[in-house]
Amino acid sequence: MFVAVIGGGRVGYSIAEFFSKRGDRVVVVEKNEKVCGELAGSLDVTVYCGDARSIRLLEEAGVNKADVLFAVSGSDSLNIRVASVAKKRFGVPRVVVRVNHAENKEKAAQSGADEVICLDEVAELFVRAVTEVDYRVLFKHGGFAVVEIRVLPDSPAIGKPLRELVEKGLKVVAVVRDGSLVEAGEDLVLEADDRLVLAGREEAINETRQDILG
Repeated sequence: MFVAVIGGGRVGYSIAEFFSKRGDRVVVVEKNEKVCGELAGSLDVTVYCGDARSIRLLEEAGVNKADVLFAVSGSDSLNIRVASVAKKRFGVPRVVVRVNHAENKEKAAQSGADEVICLDEVAELFVRAVTEVDYRVLFKHGGFAVVEIRVLPDSPAIGKPLRELVEKGLKVVAVVRDGSLVEAGEDLVLEADDRLVLAGREEAINETRQDILG
């Protein structure tokens, strides 16, 4: 399978790493030269350094021949634009788009994307949750998942910093404490009844689930 990834940040890196290790052909388009160097030096992927708004660059990278495209840069507008080009001009069979803000979800859907992942919305749903479920899968696709985990009163994770989760390659989307969102900094120490929204590879999430739930 030929996988194209737009954006080489933490999310893009994780996607590229997963599919390259699986033996798929992977190309990453990233604007930041430093990030491009890190990707090329650590993963078995092809990296194109430049602005993904350029249709010529996308064609040079082979995005028009991709089986699946992940538009997961930090820019909602860029992700939506690339998704539209990939779907409507190139005819890429499957297009997955990440948006950070809920107000852009409809625009992303109108781009023709097959799947829209809104991190803002996931966090909001998490805050509104009223059940006492200890573990819920909010989204799953292609070896990646977004889950909600409650830190139980007897959890071995109590007193540990979020840094230990981040080091496993997970993205901490949100932390809710006493009904309110708190800043999910790496030094935040977990407390009983904290609720976490985590995104990342399923194997890393499953390992973390055991660490938190015991």
